[in-house]
Amino acid sequence: MQQAEKLSKLNIFLENVKVKDKNFHLRLGANFPIISDLYHKLYSNSPYKEEAFESLLASLVKNFEERSALQKKRDMTRISSPNWYSSEKIVGMMLYVDLFNIDFNGLKEKIPYLLDLGINTVHLMPFLDVPEFENDGGYAVRNYREVNPKFGTMEEFEALVKEFQKNDLNLVMDFVLNHCADQHEWAVEGRKGHPKYKDFFYFFPDRNLPNEYEKTMLDIFPDTAPGNFTYLPENNQWVMTLFYGYQWDLNYKNPMVLVEMIDTMLFWSNKGIDIFRFDAVAYMWKEIGKFNQNLPEVHSLLQLFKLCGQIVAPGVAYIAEAIVAPEEIIKYFGEDLAQGDECDIAYNANFMALSWEALATKSTNLLKKSMKAVPTKPRNTTWINYARCHDDIGLGFDDKLVSEMGLSSLQHRLYILKHYCDGFNGSFGLGQRFMIEHETGNARISGSMAALCGFERAVKENNDKEIQLAIKRINLQHAIILSLGGLPMIYSGDEVALPNNYEYLNDETKKYDNRWLHRSKMDWNLVENKDIPESPQGQVYRKLKKMIAIRKQTNAFADSNDLRYVDYENSHLLIFKKTDNKGKSVYVIANFSEYDTFFERSIFGDLNPNKSYDLLTETNIDIQERNFISAYDVLWLK
Repeated sequence: MQQAEKLSKLNIFLENVKVKDKNFHLRLGANFPIISDLYHKLYSNSPYKEEAFESLLASLVKNFEERSALQKKRDMTRISSPNWYSSEKIVGMMLYVDLFNIDFNGLKEKIPYLLDLGINTVHLMPFLDVPEFENDGGYAVRNYREVNPKFGTMEEFEALVKEFQKNDLNLVMDFVLNHCADQHEWAVEGRKGHPKYKDFFYFFPDRNLPNEYEKTMLDIFPDTAPGNFTYLPENNQWVMTLFYGYQWDLNYKNPMVLVEMIDTMLFWSNKGIDIFRFDAVAYMWKEIGKFNQNLPEVHSLLQLFKLCGQIVAPGVAYIAEAIVAPEEIIKYFGEDLAQGDECDIAYNANFMALSWEALATKSTNLLKKSMKAVPTKPRNTTWINYARCHDDIGLGFDDKLVSEMGLSSLQHRLYILKHYCDGFNGSFGLGQRFMIEHETGNARISGSMAALCGFERAVKENNDKEIQLAIKRINLQHAIILSLGGLPMIYSGDEVALPNNYEYLNDETKKYDNRWLHRSKMDWNLVENKDIPESPQGQVYRKLKKMIAIRKQTNAFADSNDLRYVDYENSHLLIFKKTDNKGKSVYVIANFSEYDTFFERSIFGDLNPNKSYDLLTETNIDIQERNFISAYDVLWLK
């Protein structure tokens, strides 16, 4: 579409828009040419292109008109601080509503608990309406406009949001973009052959095209859901299902799907969502003969979501849940002219996996080597830094970097699996393998923070020495994610060292998926121990609470693209520097081994200090030529 034609279409549209808000018109005018270009690049050959584009523009107007004055006021506040999500003040926790405290009302009751710890950003795991049994932990959505009735009503959800906003708590929502449940109305009608909704999915009359697709497709769950297509015997057809057979992949080659999903996103923006976590985005576009991750069209789609969101709800931020190679993750922030026009936040998955590798090997060499290979991300974007999440730990290291260290990538992974899952060489982990590759023995890892750090085993054995070492490992993991810069995300229960959940094996809907091992129900009786300083739970909670408070007072822990790793020959140590906007630095020194060790004055370079101040212990330290650091200790030196 030519520029003159674009402007003409925009002017005609604006003349008919009743919205008189000047800022809305400015944002629409600024983003319209880019939206138009991206849209027509994707859909120039679609029979629905004109109808869908008109519907998209109408959706922007409708949703802005429905946006409350309070939400618009919050937008304007955030526009004045556009990278608010990367502030040192932001600290997150992810949780399942029912596992945390029953329902929306129960969660609302626990707001004081979150505030006491210092949490101000809450990622609610999927809370939309899903089928009762087959729902993949909430990621098979039956209705995008309704909440799960077991959590409460929409009115109760809105009351929760209101209470969150009153307490300056940000709300993160899982938005499942790639697929919906086979019980969704679209799927039900598509299965019947309704022409509109059949085009919302990928249907095939036989295996010919699916076989071609599968030549370049990953098998995501080879153990429990092999293959990428599901046979529908009632109409003798196949439908694309990359994840589970009851999760049908949405067909974004149909622009009507895009419009429906953007409209749904804006609907929830108006309900008070502050940050959307875009789930499984790497898979959103499929082409025969091309690898089914990270295709260029995926980035165009995400830019359309972001640009439309900026017009209606400019204070909202977006997370890309793309657990892919570092050189691919960077692209989800936007490349070249699109920098900043895609996602604001992405998961620092590579660092997460490597931090567990470093604990297992007592060496930070691969961690440091891998981090230096990550391309620089755009300014005003940030990482989610996390040690655990609801998913497994995938050992997604760069094979080339492992080989450069003289290691076999497969044998190195197998060693880590033995360490965390088999008690190899007396190791402390109580994890389990997830999705085993039977040809190689490679797998991913399930297990809670307490189980993987040795806390659960030490408590069972009543071994005080090992309990203290395990607490130090937990503290180390939390100290790192709080100081890297970005949005630290703590997994609910880790703040009180909640053990593995073995009860999932008694649940018919969960026993096939051992990721439920680390999705434990919050034990509020155990939480009461947090107020007993000498109790193990009290030690973990109080240390984390203190670290969060210090982080919020330390400007250097904001993310200003200032993270610098320090080259150092002691492989037990990870050392990095963070610098605030006034040039003041904090050095983070972490010992990933159970050995007491040393660091030299030389790590500080030209600073050559005689004294330093440890933020964590609130003590002055005389810097010697050689300086002591104990097992699993972390220093935040100013």
